[in-house]
Amino acid sequence: MRERRRERLKSVLVRELSQIIREEVDLPENLFVTVQGVELSKDGSKAKVFISALNREDAVRAVEQLNRAQGYIHHLLGKRLRLKIVPRPEFFVSPEVLL
Repeated sequence: MRERRRERLKSVLVRELSQIIREEVDLPENLFVTVQGVELSKDGSKAKVFISALNREDAVRAVEQLNRAQGYIHHLLGKRLRLKIVPRPEFFVSPEVLL
């Protein structure tokens, strides 16, 4: 995958995943999360999505919930993005989250 296309896809994924998490996924009440960034595999089939929250415990809870809904989120990405290979998201706590 060319670097320019890869960068465009990463920014689209951040925008779409943020919207999906905000509107489609049921997170616990009073849990505000942010998509900090995305790393794509070389072939674009996998995406590491980094999530942050106000504190580490909230981020860990959100990542657990999002990884359980991973198949549903992948399905929604497939409907929104016109790609031959839709990246399968895997969620991680962002390293920038405060301890």
